[in-house]
Amino acid sequence: MSEERLTYQQVAALLVLRELGTPLAHKELKEEWGLELNPKNRTGLVDSKLIESETRARRALWYTITPAGGDRAIDEVRLGVPVTSHSGKTLARLYLRSLLAPKAASPAVEEPVRTPVTTVSPEEVEDRIREAYAKITTGAGRWATMTRLRALLTDIDRDLQDDVLRTMMLAGRVDIEPVAISGDLKPEDHAAAIVIGSTPNHQFRVGV
Repeated sequence: MSEERLTYQQVAALLVLRELGTPLAHKELKEEWGLELNPKNRTGLVDSKLIESETRARRALWYTITPAGGDRAIDEVRLGVPVTSHSGKTLARLYLRSLLAPKAASPAVEEPVRTPVTTVSPEEVEDRIREAYAKITTGAGRWATMTRLRALLTDIDRDLQDDVLRTMMLAGRVDIEPVAISGDLKPEDHAAAIVIGSTPNHQFRVGV
């Protein structure tokens, strides 16, 4: 069976089960989808381990597609599925379009607008850090959060920011330290931290 082409009824049933992703009753498959899995078609799919069949209350048959069944359905679709009945053509058009349409044809999920990253020199980055510090503090020598600094430097690459801050710290032009009580930090504070060695640091102050 695995080397033979599936019948239209078999492929269509696999497509429906694949699309729904849940077990489906034989009766519902027939009445709502117009597909009749006769004993031969059903046995072929079960023997090939493309679906699983079980009998539930009142001897009702239920079908569940297997991962192999989902893959086989797509393989059959790509090879071409012969259909003859009007209902069959309608079903085929619906599922072939949804399963094989290019991803670009699907509605695009809107993503947050990101500010373009600007290429700047380390000297320019240091100037921007000093300007940001002046905006978010009330005077020289006061501690400021890395969170507020990052918010003002969104157009500068994060790695470049960190490199310049480390250079400034080694030269004694900036102090960088962790906070005393880390339990007060919010998720955005952790995300904004600069790691020096293995220690996340969440605050800084600019010297001369």
